[in-house]
Amino acid sequence: MNAIDDRRTQAEQRQHQAVHAAAPLFIRACPGAGKTRVLVDRHYQTPPGPKRAGRAMLSFTNRAADELRDRCSGSRPDLTAFPHFIGTFDSFLWRYLVRPFLPATPAWKHVLSWDQVPAAVVGYRKVPLSSFDFRYNPITRATQVDWPEAARFLTNSNQSKADYIRFAKNRRDLLWQSRGYMTGHETRIAALDHVRDSSVTRLLRHRFFEIVVDEAQDCSELDLAILEQLRHAGLPLVVVADPDQGIYEWNDARPDELRDFTDRLANHLELDGNWRSSPPVCRVAATLRPHSRGIQDDPVGDHHEVASPLLLLPYGTHRSKASALLDVVSSAEAFVAYAALEGIAARDVLALAYRNNAIPTARSRPAPRFPKEIDATALAWAVAVFHTPETPVAARKHALMIASTLLRDYWYPDAEESLAESLMTHGVSPAIMQRRAARLLAALPAVDITPARDWRSTARTVLKAQLPATGDQPATPRLLSLPTKNLDTAIAALIGVPEGNGQQVAQATMRSSTIHQAKGGEADAVLIHLPQPKSVSELLQAWADPLTSTETSELLRTYYVAITRARRFIALTYPISQHGSMTAHLETMKIEYRSATSPPTP
Repeated sequence: MNAIDDRRTQAEQRQHQAVHAAAPLFIRACPGAGKTRVLVDRHYQTPPGPKRAGRAMLSFTNRAADELRDRCSGSRPDLTAFPHFIGTFDSFLWRYLVRPFLPATPAWKHVLSWDQVPAAVVGYRKVPLSSFDFRYNPITRATQVDWPEAARFLTNSNQSKADYIRFAKNRRDLLWQSRGYMTGHETRIAALDHVRDSSVTRLLRHRFFEIVVDEAQDCSELDLAILEQLRHAGLPLVVVADPDQGIYEWNDARPDELRDFTDRLANHLELDGNWRSSPPVCRVAATLRPHSRGIQDDPVGDHHEVASPLLLLPYGTHRSKASALLDVVSSAEAFVAYAALEGIAARDVLALAYRNNAIPTARSRPAPRFPKEIDATALAWAVAVFHTPETPVAARKHALMIASTLLRDYWYPDAEESLAESLMTHGVSPAIMQRRAARLLAALPAVDITPARDWRSTARTVLKAQLPATGDQPATPRLLSLPTKNLDTAIAALIGVPEGNGQQVAQATMRSSTIHQAKGGEADAVLIHLPQPKSVSELLQAWADPLTSTETSELLRTYYVAITRARRFIALTYPISQHGSMTAHLETMKIEYRSATSPPTP
């Protein structure tokens, strides 16, 4: 057995320990540690057959909850059915700690935000209630209200900020107490009130033999207060988190309080085998952590031998300095070219920035006209559109409709009604269907010079693997229709448009998003944009300060998340005026890098 086999064995042993360890348990999982696999395997240890109590598996996003549900349904559909529960933290609170204990009236409604309630406006200027911050203190049980945007709304107003805060309090009380509307914040207040009642927690202990909370670094103060009450009541908790990825302080996430809470859980395990990233990615990420945890995660995955160092792509001009990369678009296109030299396709490149207005994009061709028939050509069109960042919203919606219709026809081949009616008939929400459609488009092969018959064959295999939420295996999907004369034509050529309309075939380019939106995702190559000299100096100042780390700085945790999305290759791009500061810092930190001020030569 060689060294990498030994390291993989050790990483797998730690995963095995996490699967079988008794609750209460805290699992600290580094990026790429395979925590979802651990949670699924832990759930698979549940013996089949009827049970009185089940396991609750909770996450903070629908996407993460859907992934857990899909991966558990496989060969054990019983694991997603009663008495188990897999869903979001919010839906768990509403279903088990809030709604059953509310009075019969009014008609209670759980809404995502006040923006969903037309009457949730305040004062003569109709200020949205969502503009106000309501802070509830779980100890004093008092609520404080703030209005950060007051100055913008109150120009030439006869009412003061205090007036509008009073209006907001009254409007919220009316909508909540009299009309039954509750956002996630009000749901948490009610849940905390109910979970303090021993009769409620006694019912919950009979209902669940274990409660698993994934991505716990996103817990708010109220979330942690609820979990503390559950812990105190003896509910077996399994808490999974990577505090280094806690990037939602603006949404009241509390990394310090999470650490205090997990310290009170009896058993602790750490998963530091990184199955995602290369050694250079792991080394750069480790430098943002506190010195006590500065040792890099162990890269044990497929890319454990990749040695591509950090790439610097400064752009623009500054005094005597000049780059052939004139702007961030040029830099993004150069990065796609450098990634190609590493054997990475454009669709496996992800460009990130802290804010929306700084996200790098690469130029791409516009999408063709909407296809009229839903066949193999239409599906190829949908894949090309889905992977094109500049695609218009209408085209993207049409692409998802094509994928949704094909899934519906596969799952329910006898359906004759509309897509919307089919979803209602089979109890599938439009939001879940849209996510499944997006997952199908992401899994389909690239639209390139592959002969259409071969592309269609692969696409049908991918479609066959998309099982419905029940986990049942439907009959083999129908063969995607395709004219015989087109079978040997390149699939990319088939999604062209008639000459003279000024449009061309869409081509897949790199993906792009904010760092916060990319949390939970990954890509072979990641480009991180620092748009202003101030952006660079703030990062370098925090990075170089020995008292600052992911333990104390949300800024560093945000860039830690960005870096750890990468599997094989990372790059930073920024104005060339900051190039000297960046290289000096990297040399001090002993981080290997290379610089480029032009695209690679052909």
